[in-house]
Amino acid sequence: MKQCNRKTFNGKRYVFCLIRNKYYLLTKEELVRQKIIYYLITNRGYNVHDIYVELHSTFSNIKYRLDILVIKNNRPFIIVECKSPEIKISSKSFDQIMRYYLRFKTQYLVLTNGMKNIIFELKNNVNGTGIGIEFLKQIPKIR
Repeated sequence: MKQCNRKTFNGKRYVFCLIRNKYYLLTKEELVRQKIIYYLITNRGYNVHDIYVELHSTFSNIKYRLDILVIKNNRPFIIVECKSPEIKISSKSFDQIMRYYLRFKTQYLVLTNGMKNIIFELKNNVNGTGIGIEFLKQIPKIR
């Protein structure tokens, strides 16, 4: 994946966010977030204007901050939860993204720490009794 635009100021490193159109302190998680944003735009065809970063939301009186929400046809389409590379993707990560799913009902969920990506599609079962999960190898391209 191509390098994200970075700069150093007062001895601290920053990375440019294409969505928020400014530089942010370069933490390990922020670098993962910026790389996945770059990938969504350049490799999967998503529009900058359809991607929201660090979106604040409330559900059942609990405040959340989604790392990335992708909109398609004016509806939530993909939620991406980013972790630092040293953080393992765990059941806690899965529980976190499922809480976001309950609020936004996206079709796709992505958990990533930059080293490992878990991508899955949520589908209603044929008989309408619950949700099925299909694991994918890649984030779907915009169609």
